[in-house]
Amino acid sequence: MRNLAILFLAILFTLPALSQKVISGKSQITPIKLTPEYKRGIPPNLFVKYEFQDKNSNGILEANETANLNIEITNEGKGPAQGLFVKVSDNIFDKEFFIEDGTEIAFIYPDQKVDVNISIKAGLNIKSAEHKLEISVSEHFGYDMDPAYLILSTLKFQEPELVFSGLDIVDAGQGTGAIEEDGELQAGELVKVKLVIQNIGQNISKQTTYKIESTDNNIYISDGQGNLGDISIGEVKEFWISLSPNKRVTTQGKLPVYLTVTNDYYRGSLKEFQLPISLNQKPPEPSIVEVKPDIESLKQQVARFEYNSNKITANVGSIIDIRQVAPSKTQRPDAIAIIIGIEKYEYFAPAPYAANDAKVMKEYFRNVLGIQKVYIYTNDDVSGFFFDNNFDPNFGELQKAIVKGQTDLFIFYSGHGMPSKDGSTIYLFPSDGRIEALDRQGYDLNKLYNNLEALGAKSVTIFMDACFTGDSRASEQIETKNLVSMKGIRIQAKVVQPWLSNPNFTVFNSSDFNETSLGFDPSETGLFTYYLCAGLQGNADANADNKITAGELQDYVSAQVMETSIKIRGIQTPQFYGNREMILSEY
Repeated sequence: MRNLAILFLAILFTLPALSQKVISGKSQITPIKLTPEYKRGIPPNLFVKYEFQDKNSNGILEANETANLNIEITNEGKGPAQGLFVKVSDNIFDKEFFIEDGTEIAFIYPDQKVDVNISIKAGLNIKSAEHKLEISVSEHFGYDMDPAYLILSTLKFQEPELVFSGLDIVDAGQGTGAIEEDGELQAGELVKVKLVIQNIGQNISKQTTYKIESTDNNIYISDGQGNLGDISIGEVKEFWISLSPNKRVTTQGKLPVYLTVTNDYYRGSLKEFQLPISLNQKPPEPSIVEVKPDIESLKQQVARFEYNSNKITANVGSIIDIRQVAPSKTQRPDAIAIIIGIEKYEYFAPAPYAANDAKVMKEYFRNVLGIQKVYIYTNDDVSGFFFDNNFDPNFGELQKAIVKGQTDLFIFYSGHGMPSKDGSTIYLFPSDGRIEALDRQGYDLNKLYNNLEALGAKSVTIFMDACFTGDSRASEQIETKNLVSMKGIRIQAKVVQPWLSNPNFTVFNSSDFNETSLGFDPSETGLFTYYLCAGLQGNADANADNKITAGELQDYVSAQVMETSIKIRGIQTPQFYGNREMILSEY
């Protein structure tokens, strides 16, 4: 044994010497690279599974975002795969688009599986483009995989834009010292100033901070800097400072007081903006503008794979399978649910995926919300006087089934909503309705709320995946269509609010009345319905207490829908009315 050890050490110390070279009188050791010996024999039979996952799981590679391409190679043949090389190449050049170098694999033996992970990254200055990435798996003896392609869209950095919107001067109350309480600033006073800023750009302003300074030492500022956090597209933020010019300040016109607002990327910042504060003058009224994302610049195709071989399978992102839902502990033996999904209309463009919304929600009403009496109506089922025949408190079918003060009533609606010509009234619409008879065939949302309240149920919970702009539902793959031939209508409907007097009346709306509710192609449902189901699966349980409250569900759905909608076709902002503490499900 001792002789073997000595022999091993002798070989170990001899090997480096074999690779020594003399360069300019100096000895240099060159590393030895061992090359596997490949021998032709029984061929391998390779199968590949591709998976693509970007960091925020929306299928688009955005500025400064990373992604991962996982390649799982399995040899189901009788011979080994030898000398494999896995490579990803781009069809266009962008110096801000980075793909990890190719990977070498010496052998994959029969029934062996090997994972290769290739990282992809977009730099901050990436251009918006559609990249066609060729994925090749070559083998030493030519037993290569058939080609496959990852079609991946990149999205350039969408700029936030922070603007000053206005200010108010408060010279009365705690923390102020006014010479004259008149809403104006006089020399020698101490006032509170509320400042208003808004993000009118096309991206969230993250980690936003502010700082206010003066070039005049006779102007004293307190609370002049702080953190505003993230500011969403169109969002308004307010903050307060204390301001006191002493008696030596004699500036005519605007005082030399400057506002700087910055964020993590220093993009869209507001730098040294002179505030419109003058002595002995009231400031102008704050001005807030409506901001929507630039739909055309955000319209992107989500990532997808293209291939022809039956030896290839592929998957994009971490799309939640909402078709599968485990039963919860919740049981509502006295509850009734009405589910409506109208996808096909006789006289209008369809509402994509609405019928599927209804079918999916049926399982969640039963398994998660614990409702056994679930009635589902789709397409032609919802025609004529359907709404009156079901919801009228005097003769409708529901009033026969509801025990006043005992029955929990749940409603789900997915389909078109319609505005009146002046935008003052909004309607649900049957599948055979005509726009010319909107006021007769449409079902006024106020009428629905009033009738549901009049039924006297113990509780009423409504989920509404519909928009009322007069446009059809759109998605990445489906263009929106105008349904009522009225452009630029602003919905100003006065909607009754039964939740104000009835704490057991709850409403989840998919969007604001002036926004379009979108479809979600990967799940073939509405975007709102997709995240509603994902939240009810347990993802909305923010405090991990195995209970999902209405507030938790709303917070989860709103955050996810808003973030995803921006990448599809414009912002969608779900709305909630009711008791946030209501427990929807326990599991």
